[in-house]
Amino acid sequence: MKYYTRQIKKYKQGDIIFSENSSCDGMYIIDSGHVRVFKTTKVGDSIKEVELCKLGPKAMFGEMAMIDENRRSASVQAVEPTACTLITKKIFEDQLSRIPPWMVNMIKILVSRLRDTNEKLRHMVEGQPSVQAHDMGILTVGEDESKGKADVSGDRPKGAQYQSEEIIDDLFKKEKDS
Repeated sequence: MKYYTRQIKKYKQGDIIFSENSSCDGMYIIDSGHVRVFKTTKVGDSIKEVELCKLGPKAMFGEMAMIDENRRSASVQAVEPTACTLITKKIFEDQLSRIPPWMVNMIKILVSRLRDTNEKLRHMVEGQPSVQAHDMGILTVGEDESKGKADVSGDRPKGAQYQSEEIIDDLFKKEKDS
């Protein structure tokens, strides 16, 4: 298995980690702290932020732009001091090359559908200013142990599930192991 140098980014409360429509520098896994994911929309003559979800430790964000190579679909802001591991495009592509092409295509299709749903949400809120994001069944992800799992390949059995921190540990071995 190939190992990488771990990049940890730290943010203060209120820092914008990335903005909607910005280019992609990677995806993030939250090590500590919490963020909110939101879209900016026009409601009448005013601009409104629609919160899509809040994410905490072990959660990933920024993956959509990594997968489909489009601009960011939403903005992310630290709601408290937050540290994140950055998974760069190079690391992501190295890992993605290990799975079958049909599966990569399926993932891209799912991301495309999610982008379409996000746009429908934006238009719905723009048309009905009184609608709140949480009224539409938007999930808020907490620190539940069952959240944040992902299938990984490599030396592990196919179909096995692991927590985000296990994936990080595998990708970024401590310098003493190098």
